[in-house]
Order: sequence, then C-alpha cells, then structure tokens
Amino acid sequence: MSGLKLDLPNDLEQLQQHAQFWADAQRLCNWALGDIARKAESISNDALQQVFPEWVSPGLIARCKAVALAYPEESDRNPLATWSQHMQASSRSDRKEFIEELVTKGLTTDESRKAAQESREARTDAPAARWLLAVDVSYHLHRHWFSGAGVEAARRVTDWICRTVERLKAKGLTDVVCCFESKRNFRKELTKDWEDRYKERPPKPDELSQQLHLVAQLLEQANFRCVSVDGFESDDLLASYAVQFEGRVTILTQDKDLRQCLSDKCNMLTDVAWTEDPTSGEMLPDYKWLSAKQHTETTGLRPEQWADYQAICGDNVDGIKGAAGIGEKGATDLIMEFGSLDAVIEAARNEHESIKPKKREALLALAERVDVVRQLVGMRTDVEIPMDTRI
Repeated sequence: MSGLKLDLPNDLEQLQQHAQFWADAQRLCNWALGDIARKAESISNDALQQVFPEWVSPGLIARCKAVALAYPEESDRNPLATWSQHMQASSRSDRKEFIEELVTKGLTTDESRKAAQESREARTDAPAARWLLAVDVSYHLHRHWFSGAGVEAARRVTDWICRTVERLKAKGLTDVVCCFESKRNFRKELTKDWEDRYKERPPKPDELSQQLHLVAQLLEQANFRCVSVDGFESDDLLASYAVQFEGRVTILTQDKDLRQCLSDKCNMLTDVAWTEDPTSGEMLPDYKWLSAKQHTETTGLRPEQWADYQAICGDNVDGIKGAAGIGEKGATDLIMEFGSLDAVIEAARNEHESIKPKKREALLALAERVDVVRQLVGMRTDVEIPMDTRI
C-alpha cells in the first residue's frame, strides 16, 4: 500500500482476498468509530476532541455513536446485515427483530430502506402508540442559571426543549408536558420541627424567580402543556405521569431522585447535547438515555429499590438525613443483601451478623423516623394531573 492508493495484484484469487479484507473492514469501520466515541466519553466528556482528528466530521461521529448506543453489545449486531441497515432501524423498539427479518428476506440496504418506509407507513395508518416526554423544567432552568446563563436562562431552556421535541417527533413522540414546582411543598411541612429541615435553602434571587416565571410563559407560547399542582414538587408530577400516562414515558432530567420511576414503560433522557455538522451546518443531537435495565446494571439496584437506598444514605442536597455514617456504598450493599429497607431494619433489630454495631445503631435510629423519611425520598404517583398533553 502506497499513500492512499493500494498496490493491487493481477492475480484474481489474490484480488478476491483483498476485496474480502476491505469489505469486512468497511463493514466494521463505523461500528469501530461509534465504540471509540462511546469509550472516549466514558473517560471524559471532552475526550472526543482529543481522540478524533480535526478533519473528521462531528456529524459522522455523532451518527456512529448513536447507532453503537442502539446496539451496545456484540450480540445486538447482526453480522449478516450492513451498518446502514442497523442505522435505518436504530430508532425502532423492535430493531433487532426487524434487522433479523431483513436478513431472512435477503434484502440489500436499498431494499431494506424501502421496507422500513413501508413499515412506517403501515404504522402510520394504524393508531399511533402514544409517547410522552415529561420535562423537569425547574431542574433545567436552575442548571442553566447556575452555569452562567443568567437572564438568558429561560430563553435558552425553551430553545433547547423545542429543538429536542422537534427531533423526537420524528422518532414518534406524540405528547409533551412541562412540569414545575409549586410554591407550597408538603414535604417541608413534614420536617418543619426538625433541626435539619427539608430543602432549607436561602430565598431565590429575584432574577431567578423571574426566569422561572418567564420560561413557563415561553413554553406556553410554544404550545406546550405546563403543569404545577399546589403542594407538590415537579418530581411528584413526573412520577405521576410515569405511572398514569397510557403509553410510553420519557422523563427529561438528570435528577437521580427520579430513577425510582424507571420501568418497562418509562425511561429517562438525562441529556441532549447539540453539535453543528461543519459540512452541512445541521445541528445534530447526541442523546443520553437511561433505561431500567441500564440503571440496574450500573448500580446493582432495581428502580423500585432506589427510594429505600436513598432513605438509608440520605441526601445532603435536599437536607435528608439517612442512617448516620452509612454512605452510598454501604446503603447499596445493605439493599443488595437484604432486598428492601424494611428487611434491612428488621435485620438490624435481630442483630444480624453482617450488620456491625455502629451500623445497627444508625439503622435503628433511622427506623424511629422512617415513615417521614420515606415520604421525603419517595415520589407521589397519585397526583391528579391533566392529560391534555398532545403536540
């Protein structure tokens, strides 16, 4: 091989070997780019710029990474299908089955593109399954405000949500609801006599309060349903939609508290980063999804165990005291061993051999106020919420 031109043999058998090698390499190339991008981001959020040459299109890397994320395991990737076929089906919930069907029928990439289009048209003729994006607006407004956006925070959050919704509509999004905190909070009433009261924080700056009011106005002007229910936090509204909505639900937030909402019908979109393709100028999204399965694989805990875990380790940000001296790892180990908070407390009462005296004492102290702590860390799913959320 010389430069960018191959020195090819004249022998047909050797030429066939060259063709086989490079065809296999071409098949693997985009997978490799996607996996490299995933690995780089797992090391550092800024690693992509360090790993890839400047001349490589960010749009290409974003596409390769998105497809690699859709088929994260080698067993998810059908060796008899092309990378383009995998890309065409990447947004489908039945993508692996669809790819297998394409392979069984022996369709080429172009033929499979036509099959995918016909499949979409067939699904369009049938009543569309509903898919709700439930947005934690308060969280994102505070995030933008404290990152330095200031008086531009409301507009930036609105633009970001609008761009995200437009992209997800192409993937089948049918509903959007924007959730806000109410001024009154029933959890604060529960701890008003405690030394460490729930979410005891300095008053919001006037400018931040104005931005929260403005972002609601801007989102309503964009025809999104904005919801606040007196006495409840936005987390309670999001959790109620996760349970009550008749269809799939995606919660748009990074708030770890809401991981208890993950289920077969509810996932989380923890972030959407937008990059401009230098070739086309198009803004391309990079989605960071979290499913119940991924949560369990990374934490060792099922979503329904998450509130119990938080009750034990507490939450310094929200002023929730758990069991003194038991941190995140200790709480995880206890829940993994005994299965639930009730079982952990029962084991402490019975002086289980794996619970040392200091931990036992802390857990028994927690047991005395556990009913209130459960209400602080647990999300309400029975809030009366409006369902006119179609877009």
